[in-house]
Amino acid sequence: MKIIDILKKIITSMLCIGVLSTIASLSSCQKRVDAKAEWRIDNERRFEAYAQKSNFQKVTVDGLTPFIYMRWIERGKGQTYPIYTSRVLVHYECYLLTGSQSLQDGNFDQERSKLLVLDRGKQGQTIQGIQIALQNMVVGDETEAIIPWYLAYGAKGKNNIQPYSSLRFRIRLDAIIPEGDR
Repeated sequence: MKIIDILKKIITSMLCIGVLSTIASLSSCQKRVDAKAEWRIDNERRFEAYAQKSNFQKVTVDGLTPFIYMRWIERGKGQTYPIYTSRVLVHYECYLLTGSQSLQDGNFDQERSKLLVLDRGKQGQTIQGIQIALQNMVVGDETEAIIPWYLAYGAKGKNNIQPYSSLRFRIRLDAIIPEGDR
């Protein structure tokens, strides 16, 4: 009888520990989900705040619904705009719109421009927000572009940019590479 009582106590204790650990893990999952949801909401609010700023324009590409906000720091003297499949040379800086708002990437401190391919399949494709920005620029334009998370790196994020991050870019279009040039 004593052995049965001891086994019952052990089983009961193990069940209690299992239930408590399950509850603890579920509550910590909820905190992670809530933090991610809060980050997303904060990024969406900060993006939408640019609608109220008079020096920013809502821009898109003909036929597309997605939009970004842009302001021109300097107007270029170019005559043509890049198209969806263009290759371009740019100087840029990328910042988080929320949180630390720190520099994430860029080449303004370098002499050499960076080659970007707007969209030629998955290889070398730029984020959709940058595609929209560049298709609204001419050579010599320097702009600030505010890109919502869903036109940036989306729900997955990339490298040091966490999921649902809206971004602020400073972009200067240095050249559009003619289609025949390699």
